[in-house]
Amino acid sequence: MRDSILSVELASLISVREAAERLGVSPAAVRQQIASQRLPAVKRGPGWWLDTRAVERLARQPLGRGRPLSPEMAWAVLLLASGDAEAAARAAGRDRYRSRADAWLRDHELVEHAARLRARALPEEFDAHPSELSRILKRPEVLCTGISAGGILGLIGGPEAAEGYAPATCRNYIVDEHALHAGAGPVRLRWIRDDLWTLLTSRDRRVAPRAAVIVDLLEHDDPRARREAARALTR
Repeated sequence: MRDSILSVELASLISVREAAERLGVSPAAVRQQIASQRLPAVKRGPGWWLDTRAVERLARQPLGRGRPLSPEMAWAVLLLASGDAEAAARAAGRDRYRSRADAWLRDHELVEHAARLRARALPEEFDAHPSELSRILKRPEVLCTGISAGGILGLIGGPEAAEGYAPATCRNYIVDEHALHAGAGPVRLRWIRDDLWTLLTSRDRRVAPRAAVIVDLLEHDDPRARREAARALTR
């Protein structure tokens, strides 16, 4: 994902030092975020350059206290919060992990700790022809989330976009079939490990679990979407 912003306008790219200033961290911490693929970046000359929007998204969701949850625990928490205890138990695995996920959800407000669930998937952004957006969302391998599933919060309208979860092994042929170009654009796909993907599709879902949709909306660039998501999580 480090080269995923090659098509972004040069004017929207900032240096590692500028990103560090906006995030209130050291340049070394920014490079660590690039290495862990949490921040998409591109190498130009001797240094890395980052998309301003990605940096601003990260600034809106500081990690805060506590370590990020594992992918299994992140999905166990999101499934529990969505009312699917059965799938949550399968995601957590061992009995002690199931009780740990339940305790975590009782002790943490999702709106304040959403960033700790970031290991649930690897997000990637693409540009695409407008005609491809609806086709992407209709794929059986894609679960709508974020702004594409915003109707569950009454969010209607807004810019055309395709936001969804998909299994990681499907990435290359989804990108090829829809002629997706890595970079800033209306397509935001979150790649999930295949073993966790089966937990989300066991009931023939077309939309991601409700809590996952809301947490994804917290990361959206639209302030209204973020406000509605925060309101939904604090009800």
